[in-house]
Amino acid sequence: MGEECVHVLPSNKIGESTLRQMGIILQGDHYVFTEEVGAPVNEDVDEDDQEAQIPDPTNVVGSSQPPPQYSLESISRQIEMMATMQQTRMDEMMAFHNRRYDEITSHLHEIDSKLAKMYIPDSEDES
Repeated sequence: MGEECVHVLPSNKIGESTLRQMGIILQGDHYVFTEEVGAPVNEDVDEDDQEAQIPDPTNVVGSSQPPPQYSLESISRQIEMMATMQQTRMDEMMAFHNRRYDEITSHLHEIDSKLAKMYIPDSEDES
């Protein structure tokens, strides 16, 4: 009575590999953090005690932190190099487009001058 019912669709399921990446595995019929494997599952523990048992997320398998071989300094240098390469490429592209624009404009002026030379006024235009 008065219980809330939530319907779970298959698309809402979390896969086993995702749980493993989060550091959670199935032990018997309970899911536990990998650091707690072998520790007895105690269902009689208060909620306050459960909060204290939550492992440090930086130690969980598959954490979102970069591997230790990458330092913030090296990542910053890589980003800076990529930005420089991108700016160089953009400058090259702008120079190429400017050259093409100038070539096309010059061709259009040539066509315009040739058409002007070919123009023969009609007798009606002279009046």
